[in-house]
Amino acid sequence: MQVILTKKADKEFTKILRSDKRNGLRIQNFMDEVLKTSDNPTLLINCKKLQNAVNTWRWRVGEYRIVGIVLNEILTIEIIKISTRQDVY
Repeated sequence: MQVILTKKADKEFTKILRSDKRNGLRIQNFMDEVLKTSDNPTLLINCKKLQNAVNTWRWRVGEYRIVGIVLNEILTIEIIKISTRQDVY
């Protein structure tokens, strides 16, 4: 599984790492060790499909949400947003 961050998501992630190091490392660990090694990341317990969006999923990591598009044909997750619950939707 390949995880790709969009430019916007990368900027948000960098901001989180600077302001909240502990949760930033937690998100990084989740993306590197859980999403990349999972055969089907949509079956994880902290994952939900977003309504009214095609192939768009949300993973909960502490107080943060990772929103991404799962591209099954090439086994890729494109992370489009990383933010707190109140700001992500």
